Amino acid sequence: MPVKLKKPTKQSKSKEPLWRGPEVDGVTQSLLGRYLCCKERFRLLVMEGLRVGEEFSQRIHYGNMWHVCEEALAKSNLGNWETDLKWYCQELAKEFPLQGQQIEHWYNICKLQFPIYVAWWAKHKDVKNRKPLLEEVSFNVPYKLPSGRTVGLRGKWDSVDLAGKEIWLQENKTKGDIDERQLVRQLTFDLQTMMYIIALGYAPYDRSEPVRRVANHAVGREWWKQIAGVRYNVIRRPLAGGKGSISQRKGRQTNKGLVGSETLPEFYARLADLIENAHGPEYDLPKGEHYFFMRWNVNIIQSDIDKFKRECLDPVLENLLDDYEWWAHCFSNGIPNLLWDYGIRGARFPKHSERHLRLPYGIWNPLLEGRSTDLDEYLATGSTVGLQRTDNLFKELA
Repeated sequence: MPVKLKKPTKQSKSKEPLWRGPEVDGVTQSLLGRYLCCKERFRLLVMEGLRVGEEFSQRIHYGNMWHVCEEALAKSNLGNWETDLKWYCQELAKEFPLQGQQIEHWYNICKLQFPIYVAWWAKHKDVKNRKPLLEEVSFNVPYKLPSGRTVGLRGKWDSVDLAGKEIWLQENKTKGDIDERQLVRQLTFDLQTMMYIIALGYAPYDRSEPVRRVANHAVGREWWKQIAGVRYNVIRRPLAGGKGSISQRKGRQTNKGLVGSETLPEFYARLADLIENAHGPEYDLPKGEHYFFMRWNVNIIQSDIDKFKRECLDPVLENLLDDYEWWAHCFSNGIPNLLWDYGIRGARFPKHSERHLRLPYGIWNPLLEGRSTDLDEYLATGSTVGLQRTDNLFKELA
């Protein structure tokens, strides 16, 4: 007997949802992370476009500054990275006008740290013995699930390199606190790392020009079998605590006034000198290792990939497809109250089931930390104060 649906109680503000679902628009690792944290908050973002108003974050935006420099370096061999960095920070200052001083501060730090980083690695065999195939390239790879449905895996590869007969994916990260043992141990079940490796392995199904470039430079026919793993490239963010953290010298008060104060240019020069020389015994490091610049090669074998697909990626994506089908039905009919009616949902979409899955690493859930956001007020009262409506879920891939 057909189910009689409730009369629409509220019309959607838009005829179409912002996101057309994982089969059409695809999904990034950051969106999957949001979905794993809270389905309702994720739905509000992808269907309604509601998100918390952003603020400048040194953790997030310093990483973005670094990616701007890396991308410019890949395009012009160190030619225009400073110009691109300056332009990006000027755009940040327009977006966050009240935090211009912080933005300028981190711009100056990135401007001094990046050339030191380039010079450090230029001397290493790690760089000399590899050939870049792709650098800062966005991808959208079709990935077929056990149900037969296909999801677009989206993201941006920082670098894909050929070293001998092996293909390595390089991930660039800026971090304040670094635990080498924990990082390496978690990489084979890290959401972004494994999703990017899987996308690279499924790239033969994608006829895009960047993927052809990888295949053309590979040694054998089944080039994806030559993917050896990930080179995890970590840049320590300065002034994040611990060794290598300094502060501007304020001077001392005397009868003649304040003397010995350090100007900002002097402070940045001292910081640059500290970063450049932060290696060797003084930092409890062997020769050839740097406190601010670290890399680890982590082999990822087929059993690691199969395990991640089976225990995490496949069930998460299958659940997301099921959920989106129901959300889209409720959205198009203007009946959000039905979202919580599992009896009607089960009758209309009987194939849905909660699949058992394992949570990956690389996800930060503020709710588990006892924190709250402006979305909590919206969920409680419907107030949109402090929220923004976005029209682009994939800005980071532009």
